[in-house]
Amino acid sequence: MCWSLRAFLRYLYLSGSTPLALADCVPSIRRWKLASLPTYLSVVQIQKVFDACDQTTALGRRDFTILMMLAKLGLRASEVATLTLDDIDWRSGTMLVHAKGRQQARMPMPPDVGAAIVAYLRDDRPASPCRRLFLRTVTPHVGFASGCAITMIAKAALKRAGISDCAHQGAHLFRHSLATELLRSGATLSQIGQLLRHKSHDTTRIYAKVDIEALRTLSLPWPGGVLKWTLSIGPPDRRSKL
Repeated sequence: MCWSLRAFLRYLYLSGSTPLALADCVPSIRRWKLASLPTYLSVVQIQKVFDACDQTTALGRRDFTILMMLAKLGLRASEVATLTLDDIDWRSGTMLVHAKGRQQARMPMPPDVGAAIVAYLRDDRPASPCRRLFLRTVTPHVGFASGCAITMIAKAALKRAGISDCAHQGAHLFRHSLATELLRSGATLSQIGQLLRHKSHDTTRIYAKVDIEALRTLSLPWPGGVLKWTLSIGPPDRRSKL
């Protein structure tokens, strides 16, 4: 909102509608590090998203496979979009993920994800010289230009499933959901950070705040009893007691 207001005030000044440059008068809002909570879906909600995919069509089966990779592997939208046929090693059951910062990581491929990919390649992937794993269903049959297309697929899937109460809607929501479920299943933050390929432990620490039961063990015990405070206002016989 602050950015939009500054842009509007800058436009008014450049267009001559106001003689004063008021854009710099809009203060910045302080954002504390790790202050927010990650938005996530429950296991039931994720299954609801899967069930909402129309798997009677090639488009629905492609989107189902993409959603499986987002939810089961925690891949980023750009990582799904840039996967190629050469990145999958069927003998070892792994795939090479092109992560942020031009890094590469080889990840194991769960059986259900592998089965969905095989079904897509065998029945639904259009014939194309493009080596990208996922292709557009309309001509030209090429890979997605960026991860924005994967994000739009995730948003459309959430809308079909009737899930609209999440603060954030998109591909990253499934990544947060996987991390939250792993934490509740007993995985350590170090293991979660390794799976999600986080460079810093601070990025993974945010998921510790969603484990409410574990946080209860960190709270100090209440001293106990009702504390009585005496306000010394006026003479001793007229003191107010709370």
